[in-house]
Amino acid sequence: MTAWTAAEALPAALSGRLIAQALDAGFLAGRPLTGLAWLLAFGAVTVLGALGSRQVYPQLADVVEPLRDALTRRVVDATLRSSAADPAPPDTAALSRLTRQIETVRDSVAGQLLIVRQFAVTAVFVLIGAASLGTALLPLIGIPLALALLVFSGTLPPLARRQRALLRAEEDFARLAADTFGALRDVVACGAVRRSGTALEAAIEVQHRARTRLAALGTVRRLAVALGVHLPVALILLDAPRLVRGGLSAGDVVGALGYLTVSLEPALRTLVQGLGASGLRLTVALDRLAEASAPPPPPSPPAPLAEAVPVGSGLELDRVGFAYHPQAEPVLDGLSLTVADGEHLAVVGPSGIGKSTLASLLAGLTAPGTGTIRLGGAPLAALSAERLHAARVLIPQEAYVFGGTLRENLGYLCPGAGSAALDRTAQLLGLDGLLHRLGGLDAAVDSTRLSAGERQLVALVRAYLSPARLVVLDEATCHLDPAAEARVEDAFHRRPGTLIVIAHRISSAQRADRVLLMDTPAPALGTHRELLAGSAGYRRLVGNWSGPQAAAAGRRGPVG
Repeated sequence: MTAWTAAEALPAALSGRLIAQALDAGFLAGRPLTGLAWLLAFGAVTVLGALGSRQVYPQLADVVEPLRDALTRRVVDATLRSSAADPAPPDTAALSRLTRQIETVRDSVAGQLLIVRQFAVTAVFVLIGAASLGTALLPLIGIPLALALLVFSGTLPPLARRQRALLRAEEDFARLAADTFGALRDVVACGAVRRSGTALEAAIEVQHRARTRLAALGTVRRLAVALGVHLPVALILLDAPRLVRGGLSAGDVVGALGYLTVSLEPALRTLVQGLGASGLRLTVALDRLAEASAPPPPPSPPAPLAEAVPVGSGLELDRVGFAYHPQAEPVLDGLSLTVADGEHLAVVGPSGIGKSTLASLLAGLTAPGTGTIRLGGAPLAALSAERLHAARVLIPQEAYVFGGTLRENLGYLCPGAGSAALDRTAQLLGLDGLLHRLGGLDAAVDSTRLSAGERQLVALVRAYLSPARLVVLDEATCHLDPAAEARVEDAFHRRPGTLIVIAHRISSAQRADRVLLMDTPAPALGTHRELLAGSAGYRRLVGNWSGPQAAAAGRRGPVG
Protein backbone atom coordinates (compact mmCIF):
# COMPACT_ATOMS: atom_id res chain seq x y z
CA MET A 1 0.00 0.00 0.00
CA THR A 2 2.87 2.37 0.78
CA ALA A 3 4.43 1.76 -2.64
CA TRP A 4 1.21 2.41 -4.53
CA THR A 5 0.54 5.45 -2.32
CA ALA A 6 3.87 6.90 -3.47
CA ALA A 7 2.79 6.38 -7.07
CA GLU A 8 -0.58 7.95 -6.30
CA ALA A 9 1.15 11.03 -4.86
CA LEU A 10 3.35 11.67 -7.94
CA PRO A 11 1.05 14.46 -9.24
CA ALA A 12 1.25 16.18 -5.85
CA ALA A 13 5.06 15.89 -5.82
CA LEU A 14 5.61 17.12 -9.38
CA SER A 15 2.68 19.40 -10.15
CA GLY A 16 4.32 22.68 -9.12
CA ARG A 17 7.70 21.77 -10.62
CA LEU A 18 6.16 20.78 -13.97
CA ILE A 19 4.02 23.95 -14.10
CA ALA A 20 7.10 26.07 -13.32
CA GLN A 21 9.06 24.39 -16.09
CA ALA A 22 6.21 24.83 -18.56
CA LEU A 23 6.26 28.58 -17.84
CA ASP A 24 9.96 29.28 -17.46
CA ALA A 25 11.37 26.93 -20.13
CA GLY A 26 8.37 27.08 -22.42
CA PHE A 27 5.71 29.78 -22.62
CA LEU A 28 7.64 32.67 -20.99
CA ALA A 29 10.75 31.79 -23.03
CA GLY A 30 8.81 31.94 -26.28
CA ARG A 31 8.80 28.16 -26.82
CA PRO A 32 5.14 27.12 -26.62
CA LEU A 33 5.79 23.56 -27.81
CA THR A 34 8.24 23.02 -24.98
CA GLY A 35 5.68 24.41 -22.52
CA LEU A 36 3.04 22.11 -23.96
CA ALA A 37 5.41 19.15 -23.60
CA TRP A 38 5.86 19.89 -19.91
CA LEU A 39 2.08 20.09 -19.46
CA LEU A 40 1.71 16.76 -21.28
CA ALA A 41 4.25 15.32 -18.84
CA PHE A 42 2.04 16.62 -16.02
CA GLY A 43 -0.92 14.81 -17.61
CA ALA A 44 1.07 11.58 -17.85
CA VAL A 45 2.01 11.86 -14.18
CA THR A 46 -1.68 12.36 -13.34
CA VAL A 47 -2.53 9.13 -15.19
CA LEU A 48 0.18 7.36 -13.19
CA GLY A 49 -1.32 8.74 -9.99
CA ALA A 50 -4.78 7.46 -10.97
CA LEU A 51 -3.31 4.02 -11.61
CA GLY A 52 -1.72 4.12 -8.15
CA SER A 53 -5.09 5.03 -6.59
CA ARG A 54 -6.72 2.08 -8.30
CA GLN A 55 -4.11 -0.33 -6.97
CA VAL A 56 -4.48 0.94 -3.39
CA TYR A 57 -7.95 -0.55 -2.92
CA PRO A 58 -7.02 -4.26 -3.10
CA GLN A 59 -4.29 -3.61 -0.52
CA LEU A 60 -6.82 -1.76 1.63
CA ALA A 61 -9.06 -4.83 1.73
CA ASP A 62 -6.15 -6.87 3.12
CA VAL A 63 -6.05 -4.45 6.07
CA VAL A 64 -9.72 -3.86 6.95
CA GLU A 65 -11.25 -7.30 6.30
CA PRO A 66 -9.17 -9.05 9.03
CA LEU A 67 -10.12 -6.16 11.34
CA ARG A 68 -13.82 -6.75 10.64
CA ASP A 69 -13.47 -10.50 11.24
CA ALA A 70 -11.71 -9.95 14.57
CA LEU A 71 -14.33 -7.45 15.71
CA THR A 72 -17.16 -9.77 14.70
CA ARG A 73 -15.74 -12.70 16.68
CA ARG A 74 -15.20 -10.55 19.75
CA VAL A 75 -18.62 -8.91 19.69
CA VAL A 76 -20.50 -12.15 19.01
CA ASP A 77 -18.69 -13.89 21.89
CA ALA A 78 -19.47 -11.00 24.25
CA THR A 79 -23.13 -10.91 23.16
CA LEU A 80 -23.55 -14.64 23.73
CA ARG A 81 -21.95 -14.43 27.19
CA SER A 82 -24.16 -11.50 28.12
CA SER A 83 -27.31 -13.27 26.90
CA ALA A 84 -26.41 -16.41 28.84
CA ALA A 85 -25.93 -14.41 32.04
CA ASP A 86 -29.12 -12.34 31.65
CA PRO A 87 -32.35 -14.03 32.73
CA ALA A 88 -34.42 -11.56 30.71
CA PRO A 89 -35.70 -12.61 27.27
CA PRO A 90 -32.95 -12.14 24.67
CA ASP A 91 -32.97 -9.16 22.37
CA THR A 92 -33.02 -10.91 19.01
CA ALA A 93 -32.26 -7.70 17.13
CA ALA A 94 -29.17 -6.84 19.20
CA LEU A 95 -26.74 -8.89 17.13
CA SER A 96 -28.09 -7.40 13.91
CA ARG A 97 -27.56 -3.89 15.26
CA LEU A 98 -24.03 -4.76 16.35
CA THR A 99 -23.28 -6.23 12.93
CA ARG A 100 -24.28 -2.93 11.35
CA GLN A 101 -21.95 -1.13 13.76
CA ILE A 102 -19.13 -3.47 12.71
CA GLU A 103 -19.79 -2.67 9.05
CA THR A 104 -19.70 1.02 9.96
CA VAL A 105 -16.30 0.51 11.65
CA ARG A 106 -14.93 -1.34 8.62
CA ASP A 107 -16.11 1.29 6.14
CA SER A 108 -14.97 4.17 8.34
CA VAL A 109 -11.53 2.68 8.97
CA ALA A 110 -11.08 2.14 5.23
CA GLY A 111 -12.11 5.72 4.58
CA GLN A 112 -9.80 7.06 7.28
CA LEU A 113 -6.84 5.11 5.89
CA LEU A 114 -7.49 6.43 2.40
CA ILE A 115 -7.88 10.02 3.57
CA VAL A 116 -5.09 10.26 6.14
CA ARG A 117 -2.38 8.50 4.12
CA GLN A 118 -3.24 10.53 1.03
CA PHE A 119 -3.06 13.81 2.93
CA ALA A 120 0.12 12.90 4.77
CA VAL A 121 1.99 11.91 1.60
CA THR A 122 0.59 14.89 -0.32
CA ALA A 123 1.60 17.37 2.40
CA VAL A 124 5.15 15.97 2.58
CA PHE A 125 5.57 15.98 -1.20
CA VAL A 126 4.14 19.52 -1.48
CA LEU A 127 6.65 20.82 1.08
CA ILE A 128 9.53 18.99 -0.66
CA GLY A 129 8.41 20.27 -4.04
CA ALA A 130 8.05 23.84 -2.75
CA ALA A 131 11.53 23.65 -1.20
CA SER A 132 12.90 22.51 -4.57
CA LEU A 133 11.52 25.71 -6.08
CA GLY A 134 12.96 27.90 -3.33
CA THR A 135 13.50 27.51 0.41
CA ALA A 136 11.93 30.93 0.96
CA LEU A 137 8.57 29.31 0.14
CA LEU A 138 8.74 26.83 3.02
CA PRO A 139 7.72 29.15 5.91
CA LEU A 140 4.99 30.73 3.78
CA ILE A 141 3.43 27.27 3.26
CA GLY A 142 4.54 25.22 6.26
CA ILE A 143 3.61 27.57 9.13
CA PRO A 144 -0.03 28.21 8.00
CA LEU A 145 -0.42 24.49 7.26
CA ALA A 146 0.78 23.56 10.76
CA LEU A 147 -1.59 26.15 12.26
CA ALA A 148 -4.51 24.73 10.21
CA LEU A 149 -3.79 21.19 11.41
CA LEU A 150 -3.57 22.43 15.01
CA VAL A 151 -6.96 24.18 14.75
CA PHE A 152 -8.57 21.15 13.11
CA SER A 153 -7.19 18.62 15.60
CA GLY A 154 -8.42 20.84 18.43
CA THR A 155 -11.99 20.63 17.13
CA LEU A 156 -12.07 16.83 16.95
CA PRO A 157 -12.68 16.02 20.67
CA PRO A 158 -15.58 18.50 21.08
CA LEU A 159 -16.97 17.39 17.71
CA ALA A 160 -16.96 13.78 18.94
CA ARG A 161 -18.71 14.79 22.18
CA ARG A 162 -21.37 16.76 20.34
CA GLN A 163 -21.87 13.95 17.84
CA ARG A 164 -22.46 11.55 20.73
CA ALA A 165 -24.85 14.03 22.34
CA LEU A 166 -26.81 14.32 19.09
CA LEU A 167 -26.96 10.55 18.70
CA ARG A 168 -28.24 10.15 22.27
CA ALA A 169 -30.84 12.88 21.70
CA GLU A 170 -32.04 11.22 18.48
CA GLU A 171 -32.26 7.81 20.14
CA ASP A 172 -34.06 9.22 23.20
CA PHE A 173 -36.61 10.95 20.99
CA ALA A 174 -37.12 7.85 18.83
CA ARG A 175 -37.61 5.69 21.92
CA LEU A 176 -40.02 8.18 23.52
CA ALA A 177 -42.00 8.61 20.31
CA ALA A 178 -42.28 4.84 19.81
CA ASP A 179 -43.42 4.33 23.40
CA THR A 180 -45.91 7.21 23.22
CA PHE A 181 -47.51 6.34 19.88
CA GLY A 182 -47.51 2.64 20.70
CA ALA A 183 -49.51 3.35 23.87
CA LEU A 184 -51.61 6.16 22.45
CA ARG A 185 -54.91 4.59 23.49
CA ASP A 186 -53.75 4.30 27.10
CA VAL A 187 -52.30 7.81 27.01
CA VAL A 188 -55.68 9.20 26.00
CA ALA A 189 -57.53 6.96 28.47
CA CYS A 190 -55.36 8.17 31.35
CA GLY A 191 -55.68 11.82 30.40
CA ALA A 192 -51.94 12.12 29.75
CA VAL A 193 -52.11 13.68 26.27
CA ARG A 194 -50.81 17.05 27.41
CA ARG A 195 -48.06 15.52 29.51
CA SER A 196 -46.96 13.23 26.66
CA GLY A 197 -46.98 16.13 24.22
CA THR A 198 -44.87 18.22 26.56
CA ALA A 199 -42.36 15.38 26.95
CA LEU A 200 -42.12 14.96 23.17
CA GLU A 201 -41.65 18.70 22.69
CA ALA A 202 -38.86 18.72 25.28
CA ALA A 203 -37.13 15.79 23.53
CA ILE A 204 -37.38 17.58 20.17
CA GLU A 205 -35.91 20.72 21.71
CA VAL A 206 -32.97 18.77 23.15
CA GLN A 207 -32.35 17.19 19.74
CA HIS A 208 -32.55 20.61 18.04
CA ARG A 209 -30.04 22.15 20.44
CA ALA A 210 -27.64 19.22 19.99
CA ARG A 211 -27.84 19.49 16.20
CA THR A 212 -27.32 23.27 16.32
CA ARG A 213 -24.29 22.97 18.59
CA LEU A 214 -22.75 20.33 16.31
CA ALA A 215 -23.34 22.45 13.20
CA ALA A 216 -21.85 25.54 14.88
CA LEU A 217 -18.64 23.69 15.72
CA GLY A 218 -18.56 22.07 12.30
CA THR A 219 -18.13 25.47 10.67
CA VAL A 220 -14.73 25.75 12.34
CA ARG A 221 -13.50 23.05 9.95
CA ARG A 222 -13.80 25.52 7.09
CA LEU A 223 -11.34 27.74 8.92
CA ALA A 224 -8.72 24.98 8.70
CA VAL A 225 -8.90 24.95 4.89
CA ALA A 226 -8.67 28.74 4.78
CA LEU A 227 -5.62 28.73 7.07
CA GLY A 228 -3.86 25.83 5.36
CA VAL A 229 -4.35 26.84 1.71
CA HIS A 230 -5.91 30.25 1.18
CA LEU A 231 -3.64 32.05 3.63
CA PRO A 232 -0.42 30.70 2.01
CA VAL A 233 -1.75 31.69 -1.43
CA ALA A 234 -2.33 35.22 -0.19
CA LEU A 235 1.09 35.36 1.49
CA ILE A 236 2.90 34.16 -1.65
CA LEU A 237 1.07 36.66 -3.86
CA LEU A 238 1.78 39.51 -1.45
CA ASP A 239 5.44 38.48 -1.13
CA ALA A 240 5.95 37.71 -4.85
CA PRO A 241 8.07 40.82 -5.60
CA ARG A 242 10.50 39.99 -2.79
CA LEU A 243 10.60 36.33 -3.82
CA VAL A 244 11.45 37.24 -7.43
CA ARG A 245 14.15 39.65 -6.27
CA GLY A 246 15.55 36.83 -4.13
CA GLY A 247 16.09 34.57 -7.12
CA LEU A 248 12.77 32.83 -7.80
CA SER A 249 11.35 33.01 -11.28
CA ALA A 250 7.77 33.84 -12.18
CA GLY A 251 7.30 30.17 -13.02
CA ASP A 252 8.51 29.20 -9.55
CA VAL A 253 5.91 31.49 -7.94
CA VAL A 254 3.12 30.10 -10.12
CA GLY A 255 4.40 26.56 -9.46
CA ALA A 256 4.17 27.17 -5.70
CA LEU A 257 0.58 28.34 -6.19
CA GLY A 258 -0.02 25.17 -8.21
CA TYR A 259 1.24 23.02 -5.33
CA LEU A 260 -1.28 24.74 -3.05
CA THR A 261 -4.35 24.85 -5.29
CA VAL A 262 -3.89 21.71 -7.40
CA SER A 263 -2.47 19.32 -4.81
CA LEU A 264 -2.78 20.55 -1.20
CA GLU A 265 -6.26 22.07 -1.20
CA PRO A 266 -8.14 18.93 -2.37
CA ALA A 267 -6.17 16.77 0.08
CA LEU A 268 -6.75 19.14 3.03
CA ARG A 269 -10.43 19.62 2.21
CA THR A 270 -10.92 15.85 1.99
CA LEU A 271 -9.13 15.41 5.32
CA VAL A 272 -11.26 18.03 7.08
CA GLN A 273 -14.57 16.82 5.68
CA GLY A 274 -13.83 13.09 5.77
CA LEU A 275 -12.13 12.94 9.16
CA GLY A 276 -14.82 15.18 10.64
CA ALA A 277 -17.72 13.05 9.35
CA SER A 278 -16.64 9.42 9.00
CA GLY A 279 -14.19 9.87 11.87
CA LEU A 280 -17.02 10.82 14.21
CA ARG A 281 -19.11 7.88 12.96
CA LEU A 282 -16.14 5.63 13.65
CA THR A 283 -15.79 6.99 17.19
CA VAL A 284 -19.47 6.47 17.99
CA ALA A 285 -19.53 2.97 16.46
CA LEU A 286 -16.44 1.94 18.44
CA ASP A 287 -18.07 3.23 21.63
CA ARG A 288 -21.10 1.04 20.97
CA LEU A 289 -18.97 -2.00 20.23
CA ALA A 290 -16.90 -1.39 23.36
CA GLU A 291 -20.08 -1.32 25.43
CA ALA A 292 -21.29 -4.53 23.81
CA SER A 293 -17.92 -6.26 24.24
CA ALA A 294 -17.50 -5.31 27.88
CA PRO A 295 -18.10 -8.15 30.35
CA PRO A 296 -21.53 -7.96 31.95
CA PRO A 297 -21.47 -6.34 35.40
CA PRO A 298 -22.17 -8.60 38.35
CA PRO A 299 -25.85 -8.58 39.25
CA SER A 300 -26.58 -6.14 42.04
CA PRO A 301 -28.64 -7.37 44.96
CA PRO A 302 -32.26 -6.29 44.76
CA ALA A 303 -33.00 -3.16 46.72
CA PRO A 304 -35.05 -3.85 49.81
CA LEU A 305 -38.64 -2.76 49.56
CA ALA A 306 -39.52 0.36 51.48
CA GLU A 307 -41.15 -0.41 54.81
CA ALA A 308 -43.07 2.88 54.99
CA VAL A 309 -46.74 2.29 55.77
CA PRO A 310 -49.32 5.07 55.38
CA VAL A 311 -51.54 5.62 58.42
CA GLY A 312 -54.80 6.99 57.09
CA SER A 313 -55.30 8.88 53.83
CA GLY A 314 -54.29 12.41 54.78
CA LEU A 315 -52.00 14.27 52.40
CA GLU A 316 -49.12 16.63 53.16
CA LEU A 317 -47.33 18.63 50.49
CA ASP A 318 -44.13 20.31 51.67
CA ARG A 319 -42.74 22.95 49.26
CA VAL A 320 -43.53 20.82 46.21
CA GLY A 321 -42.22 22.00 42.85
CA PHE A 322 -42.44 20.46 39.40
CA ALA A 323 -41.41 21.42 35.85
CA TYR A 324 -41.47 19.34 32.68
CA HIS A 325 -37.99 20.50 31.69
CA PRO A 326 -35.11 22.15 33.59
CA GLN A 327 -35.43 25.27 31.40
CA ALA A 328 -39.25 25.32 31.46
CA GLU A 329 -41.40 27.47 33.72
CA PRO A 330 -42.40 25.41 36.80
CA VAL A 331 -45.96 24.12 36.83
CA LEU A 332 -45.84 24.01 40.63
CA ASP A 333 -43.42 26.10 42.66
CA GLY A 334 -43.11 25.58 46.41
CA LEU A 335 -46.69 24.39 47.00
CA SER A 336 -47.40 23.44 50.63
CA LEU A 337 -50.75 21.93 51.51
CA THR A 338 -52.32 19.68 54.15
CA VAL A 339 -55.46 17.64 53.46
CA ALA A 340 -56.87 15.91 56.52
CA ASP A 341 -57.85 12.26 56.56
CA GLY A 342 -61.47 12.10 55.38
CA GLU A 343 -61.50 15.62 53.91
CA HIS A 344 -63.12 16.49 50.58
CA LEU A 345 -60.95 18.95 48.61
CA ALA A 346 -61.88 20.48 45.25
CA VAL A 347 -59.17 21.87 42.96
CA VAL A 348 -60.15 24.62 40.51
CA GLY A 349 -58.31 27.01 38.24
CA PRO A 350 -57.84 28.14 34.63
CA SER A 351 -57.10 25.60 31.93
CA GLY A 352 -53.42 24.68 31.70
CA ILE A 353 -52.56 25.89 35.21
CA GLY A 354 -51.41 22.42 36.33
CA LYS A 355 -54.42 20.75 37.97
CA SER A 356 -53.93 17.42 36.20
CA THR A 357 -50.22 17.58 36.99
CA LEU A 358 -51.11 18.01 40.67
CA ALA A 359 -53.44 14.99 40.43
CA SER A 360 -50.62 12.90 38.95
CA LEU A 361 -48.26 14.01 41.72
CA LEU A 362 -50.79 13.20 44.46
CA ALA A 363 -51.34 9.75 42.96
CA GLY A 364 -47.60 9.06 42.84
CA LEU A 365 -47.55 8.66 39.05
CA THR A 366 -45.12 11.59 38.76
CA ALA A 367 -42.32 12.43 41.16
CA PRO A 368 -41.98 16.07 42.26
CA GLY A 369 -38.87 17.93 41.21
CA THR A 370 -38.53 19.46 44.66
CA GLY A 371 -40.23 18.98 47.99
CA THR A 372 -41.99 15.99 49.52
CA ILE A 373 -45.50 14.50 49.32
CA ARG A 374 -46.68 12.30 52.20
CA LEU A 375 -49.69 10.01 52.24
CA GLY A 376 -50.81 9.03 55.71
CA GLY A 377 -47.49 10.35 57.04
CA ALA A 378 -45.38 8.19 54.71
CA PRO A 379 -43.44 9.76 51.80
CA LEU A 380 -44.92 8.63 48.50
CA ALA A 381 -41.40 7.90 47.22
CA ALA A 382 -40.88 5.41 50.07
CA LEU A 383 -44.00 3.35 49.31
CA SER A 384 -43.67 0.14 47.36
CA ALA A 385 -45.76 -0.13 44.20
CA GLU A 386 -48.08 -2.68 45.82
CA ARG A 387 -48.69 -0.52 48.87
CA LEU A 388 -49.24 2.59 46.77
CA HIS A 389 -51.78 0.79 44.56
CA ALA A 390 -53.66 -0.31 47.64
CA ALA A 391 -53.64 3.16 49.19
CA ARG A 392 -54.91 5.39 46.36
CA VAL A 393 -56.91 5.30 43.16
CA LEU A 394 -56.89 7.88 40.34
CA ILE A 395 -59.68 8.25 37.76
CA PRO A 396 -58.72 10.44 34.77
CA GLN A 397 -61.05 12.35 32.50
CA GLU A 398 -61.01 9.66 29.79
CA ALA A 399 -62.25 6.59 31.62
CA TYR A 400 -60.80 3.22 30.63
CA VAL A 401 -63.12 0.28 30.00
CA PHE A 402 -61.48 -2.95 28.88
CA GLY A 403 -62.92 -5.87 26.98
CA GLY A 404 -64.64 -8.44 29.16
CA THR A 405 -67.76 -8.62 31.27
CA LEU A 406 -69.28 -5.80 33.28
CA ARG A 407 -68.51 -7.78 36.46
CA GLU A 408 -64.80 -7.93 35.54
CA ASN A 409 -64.70 -4.19 34.86
CA LEU A 410 -66.47 -3.17 38.04
CA GLY A 411 -64.64 -5.57 40.35
CA TYR A 412 -61.17 -5.15 38.86
CA LEU A 413 -59.79 -3.32 41.93
CA CYS A 414 -61.80 -5.46 44.36
CA PRO A 415 -61.82 -9.04 43.03
CA GLY A 416 -63.63 -10.36 46.08
CA ALA A 417 -66.70 -8.17 45.64
CA GLY A 418 -69.85 -10.24 45.32
CA SER A 419 -72.85 -9.64 43.08
CA ALA A 420 -74.78 -7.90 45.86
CA ALA A 421 -72.01 -5.38 46.49
CA LEU A 422 -71.62 -4.73 42.77
CA ASP A 423 -75.38 -4.22 42.29
CA ARG A 424 -75.60 -1.98 45.37
CA THR A 425 -72.68 0.24 44.29
CA ALA A 426 -73.95 0.46 40.71
CA GLN A 427 -77.32 1.67 42.02
CA LEU A 428 -75.65 4.10 44.43
CA LEU A 429 -73.66 5.80 41.66
CA GLY A 430 -76.37 5.63 38.99
CA LEU A 431 -75.04 2.78 36.84
CA ASP A 432 -78.09 0.56 37.36
CA GLY A 433 -79.64 1.76 34.09
CA LEU A 434 -76.67 0.48 32.08
CA LEU A 435 -76.65 -2.72 34.13
CA HIS A 436 -80.25 -3.47 33.14
CA ARG A 437 -79.71 -2.42 29.53
CA LEU A 438 -76.76 -4.76 29.05
CA GLY A 439 -78.50 -7.67 30.75
CA GLY A 440 -76.66 -8.03 34.07
CA LEU A 441 -73.20 -8.23 35.51
CA ASP A 442 -72.03 -11.06 33.27
CA ALA A 443 -72.90 -9.26 30.03
CA ALA A 444 -69.98 -8.57 27.68
CA VAL A 445 -68.89 -4.95 27.46
CA ASP A 446 -67.87 -3.22 24.23
CA SER A 447 -66.42 0.14 25.20
CA THR A 448 -67.06 1.54 21.72
CA ARG A 449 -70.81 1.07 22.28
CA LEU A 450 -70.81 2.96 25.57
CA SER A 451 -71.20 6.70 25.84
CA ALA A 452 -68.43 8.76 27.43
CA GLY A 453 -70.62 9.23 30.52
CA GLU A 454 -71.29 5.49 30.82
CA ARG A 455 -67.57 4.75 30.62
CA GLN A 456 -66.96 7.27 33.38
CA LEU A 457 -69.61 5.63 35.58
CA VAL A 458 -68.02 2.20 35.08
CA ALA A 459 -64.63 3.60 36.15
CA LEU A 460 -66.20 5.43 39.11
CA VAL A 461 -67.92 2.28 40.41
CA ARG A 462 -64.59 0.45 40.02
CA ALA A 463 -62.83 3.15 42.09
CA TYR A 464 -65.58 3.24 44.73
CA LEU A 465 -65.25 -0.51 45.31
CA SER A 466 -61.45 -0.39 45.62
CA PRO A 467 -59.95 -0.65 49.12
CA ALA A 468 -57.96 2.58 48.54
CA ARG A 469 -58.79 5.32 51.04
CA LEU A 470 -57.48 8.14 48.83
CA VAL A 471 -59.55 8.83 45.69
CA VAL A 472 -58.42 11.39 43.12
CA LEU A 473 -61.01 12.31 40.48
CA ASP A 474 -59.32 14.25 37.67
CA GLU A 475 -62.41 15.69 35.91
CA ALA A 476 -63.72 12.14 36.08
CA THR A 477 -67.38 13.33 35.95
CA CYS A 478 -67.08 15.83 33.09
CA HIS A 479 -69.32 13.75 30.79
CA LEU A 480 -72.10 13.41 33.39
CA ASP A 481 -74.98 15.84 33.75
CA PRO A 482 -74.96 18.02 36.90
CA ALA A 483 -77.45 15.82 38.77
CA ALA A 484 -75.47 12.63 38.07
CA GLU A 485 -72.23 14.42 39.02
CA ALA A 486 -73.71 15.55 42.33
CA ARG A 487 -74.92 12.01 43.04
CA VAL A 488 -71.45 10.57 42.40
CA GLU A 489 -69.59 13.18 44.46
CA ASP A 490 -72.02 12.85 47.38
CA ALA A 491 -71.49 9.08 47.35
CA PHE A 492 -67.70 9.45 47.37
CA HIS A 493 -67.95 12.15 50.07
CA ARG A 494 -69.74 9.66 52.35
CA ARG A 495 -67.23 6.94 51.48
CA PRO A 496 -64.51 6.53 54.15
CA GLY A 497 -61.28 8.22 53.20
CA THR A 498 -60.02 11.37 51.48
CA LEU A 499 -61.47 12.72 48.25
CA ILE A 500 -59.64 15.05 45.85
CA VAL A 501 -61.78 16.35 42.97
CA ILE A 502 -60.26 18.24 40.05
CA ALA A 503 -63.41 20.27 39.51
CA HIS A 504 -65.20 20.36 36.18
CA ARG A 505 -68.01 22.60 37.42
CA ILE A 506 -68.07 25.19 40.17
CA SER A 507 -70.84 23.18 41.83
CA SER A 508 -68.16 20.59 42.74
CA ALA A 509 -66.31 23.30 44.65
CA GLN A 510 -69.50 24.29 46.48
CA ARG A 511 -69.94 20.71 47.73
CA ALA A 512 -66.32 20.37 48.95
CA ASP A 513 -65.07 20.96 52.47
CA ARG A 514 -62.32 23.22 51.12
CA VAL A 515 -61.28 24.54 47.72
CA LEU A 516 -57.76 24.94 46.31
CA LEU A 517 -57.62 27.67 43.67
CA MET A 518 -54.60 27.15 41.42
CA ASP A 519 -53.93 30.56 39.93
CA THR A 520 -51.12 33.04 39.55
CA PRO A 521 -49.29 34.50 41.36
CA ALA A 522 -49.98 32.01 44.16
CA PRO A 523 -52.57 29.31 44.98
CA ALA A 524 -55.36 30.16 47.40
CA LEU A 525 -56.96 27.74 49.86
CA GLY A 526 -60.20 28.06 51.80
CA THR A 527 -63.87 27.27 51.84
CA HIS A 528 -66.14 28.33 49.01
CA ARG A 529 -67.36 31.33 51.03
CA GLU A 530 -63.85 32.32 52.15
CA LEU A 531 -62.54 32.35 48.59
CA LEU A 532 -65.56 34.28 47.35
CA ALA A 533 -64.76 36.95 49.91
CA GLY A 534 -60.99 37.03 49.55
CA SER A 535 -59.99 35.91 46.01
CA ALA A 536 -60.71 37.92 42.88
CA GLY A 537 -59.63 34.99 40.72
CA TYR A 538 -62.13 32.68 42.39
CA ARG A 539 -64.88 35.27 41.96
CA ARG A 540 -64.12 35.41 38.23
CA LEU A 541 -64.47 31.62 37.96
CA VAL A 542 -67.75 31.66 39.87
CA GLY A 543 -68.93 34.56 37.73
CA ASN A 544 -68.71 32.37 34.65
CA TRP A 545 -71.48 30.27 36.20
CA SER A 546 -73.78 33.04 37.38
CA GLY A 547 -76.67 34.73 35.65
CA PRO A 548 -78.63 33.01 32.85
CA GLN A 549 -76.27 30.03 32.83
CA ALA A 550 -77.01 29.03 36.42
CA ALA A 551 -80.18 27.20 35.47
CA ALA A 552 -78.34 25.23 32.81
CA ALA A 553 -75.20 24.66 34.80
CA GLY A 554 -73.69 21.83 32.87
CA ARG A 555 -74.08 23.15 29.41
CA ARG A 556 -71.26 25.67 29.88
CA GLY A 557 -67.63 24.68 29.44
CA PRO A 558 -65.56 23.37 32.32
CA VAL A 559 -64.06 25.61 34.96
CA GLY A 560 -60.52 24.56 34.01
